[in-house]
Amino acid sequence: MRRSDVAGFSLLEAIVSLAILAAVGMALFAAMGQSVRMVAKAEEARTRESALRDALAWMQTVNPALAPEGRQQLGEVVLHWTSEPLEPPRDAATGYTQAGLYQVGLYQMHLQLDRDGRPFAELELRRVGYRQVREPATL
Repeated sequence: MRRSDVAGFSLLEAIVSLAILAAVGMALFAAMGQSVRMVAKAEEARTRESALRDALAWMQTVNPALAPEGRQQLGEVVLHWTSEPLEPPRDAATGYTQAGLYQVGLYQMHLQLDRDGRPFAELELRRVGYRQVREPATL
């Protein structure tokens, strides 16, 4: 005998509700996985930008005319640079009729940052290089 006034779920209703719950749970896990991947990408971009800023700050101390290539450890990354003149070096102007003490030139510099032995970031920049070619005249 079947009574219609008995409260509760039937087996079919329980299976349907579990299927809906499982679908919602899978969607939430997929969203969480996507969020974790986005956080990892953002952290990688932040690390790369920080390393590039450190490299640019270091390159302010490098004269490409005197150090056309080199290597420097910057924390967990290694900076490698090479440079080549875009124009031949020229005598610096003194404002008088004689040539200055220095020759200056414009250099194209290629920077590569390596982390754990693999390329991490690259950057091209232009810098002025100088080299003293004359001694000051004594009075």
